[in-house]
Amino acid sequence: MTADTPILDAHMHQWDLRSNPSEAAILVKLFGWNDSVKEWVAKLLYPKSPLRFVGKIDYVANDYLIEDYRAELGQLASRFLGTVYVEAIWKAKKHIDLARQTAWVERLDPGASIYKAIVASAELERRDLGELLQAHEGASTRFRGIRDKLAIHPNRQVMDYARSPTLMQDRAWRAGYQMLAERGLSFDAWMYYHQLPDFIDLVRAIPETPVVLCHLATPIGLGGDYGGLGNTAGERDKIAGQWKDSLSRLAEVPHVRFKISGLLMPIVGFGAEQQPTTMSKDEFVDRVGPLVTWALDTFGIRRCMFGSNFPMDKVSISYQTLVAALDELLQTRTEEAKQLFFNGVARDFYRID
Repeated sequence: MTADTPILDAHMHQWDLRSNPSEAAILVKLFGWNDSVKEWVAKLLYPKSPLRFVGKIDYVANDYLIEDYRAELGQLASRFLGTVYVEAIWKAKKHIDLARQTAWVERLDPGASIYKAIVASAELERRDLGELLQAHEGASTRFRGIRDKLAIHPNRQVMDYARSPTLMQDRAWRAGYQMLAERGLSFDAWMYYHQLPDFIDLVRAIPETPVVLCHLATPIGLGGDYGGLGNTAGERDKIAGQWKDSLSRLAEVPHVRFKISGLLMPIVGFGAEQQPTTMSKDEFVDRVGPLVTWALDTFGIRRCMFGSNFPMDKVSISYQTLVAALDELLQTRTEEAKQLFFNGVARDFYRID
């Protein structure tokens, strides 16, 4: 029987590299006419860690807009309810200018046909945080929360996104995190799995702020070697043990929600981005499926939401294959459980009518 549960994608990105301020924009402006030249120049200009993180530059060195995302859906269009736009790549000269990204998203989809909620960017420790949050609110009625990226790692072969490894412990940053709750906003938390103890301390100390953990805290090297991490079976078992132990402790904090997303980013180590064809449904079910099932059973499906993380995961799997694999993994669960996972939890968390 064909699955037909409606889909609200809780995590996707968009960009227009000719108009969005970003590090990749220079490649497009100078060499947008030739993908092979862009790739060659990117290898010369950029450190190895960001190139390794994306796997291939195809999807980050080209525009990715509404029509591109719609093309991913194919036969899934009949199930599609909308997406949650999550901030990405925008580089602002001034902190307040981050609100321009929210305004740009609003202009892309003024009729709310695609974006049902917007997760914007902010640096929570900044003194003008309140002013920026007000600017985001003024830019779109769909603004729901903030992602201030926390991912950082001592291994130089791993891409850093956070400004500091101690942000979650910083008093000013925590005050900003608390301010989100006071303004009725949520927080999207993305970090690497070794940072989970700090995150557990944060959410226990400030339970008022609604928070969702993105990409299950990205277990680097769990699926295979990545930058020298996870390069033996014993090391991968150790990574899996630490990851599951920390997530099990996080599951004890009842207000935290979880995005089942991002598990096919190259950094997790499954290596699909290196293959001539993207991952099949059966391979996903066999290799990634046990992790998804463990997460759903550990957290409870009432706390889990689907996110495609497209186009970042596109390097490893097609959108339709990803959904087909998840449909198979959920086929023995109740219709209520499927509704919660594919749309209900995200609808509630992001306050989507």
